[in-house]
Amino acid sequence: MNKDKKSKTKILILLLILVTVVSIVITVWAVFFRNTSPILAPDHAPQTTEENAEKMKDDGTEKMEAEEGGGAVSITYANEVTIDLKGKKAILLFANPQKSIQNMVVQLVIDNTVIVQSDILEPGNQVRELDLPDNAEKQLVKGGYDGKFVVSFYDPDSGEKASVNTEIPVSVTVS
Repeated sequence: MNKDKKSKTKILILLLILVTVVSIVITVWAVFFRNTSPILAPDHAPQTTEENAEKMKDDGTEKMEAEEGGGAVSITYANEVTIDLKGKKAILLFANPQKSIQNMVVQLVIDNTVIVQSDILEPGNQVRELDLPDNAEKQLVKGGYDGKFVVSFYDPDSGEKASVNTEIPVSVTVS
């Protein structure tokens, strides 16, 4: 019986060592190798307007009013995005209506990773598709994701970034 007890003790010690090693490996991965980089929007507006931007119909509404030094925006969007990996496109609807008084940049973010970012969307313009960067097919696989639009606002004259941004939840389907 003494040998049986020693055998159980050895197995228990080996099991505890194994659990400890696995815990250390997971901790090292979490601290050093996991991608937790923050979402960064440019501090100053990009110098180019979005090449995929389309003019919206002028609905005759006047510009919104804002206090001096402030901004006012209106956003139109669809909360579903489709990513075509073969065509290297993100198909979406995001618009900066004519009544807005600030430019916008929209980012599609999944799991704290910026998948695609527009250039400047001036008031009165919308975008229905954005070109994916070359590495997108390495970041995503076919399926569904919870994502978000991160919208940054910029003064149209100075290009200075507003102190607020907006996050809008979206459903992303990758095909």
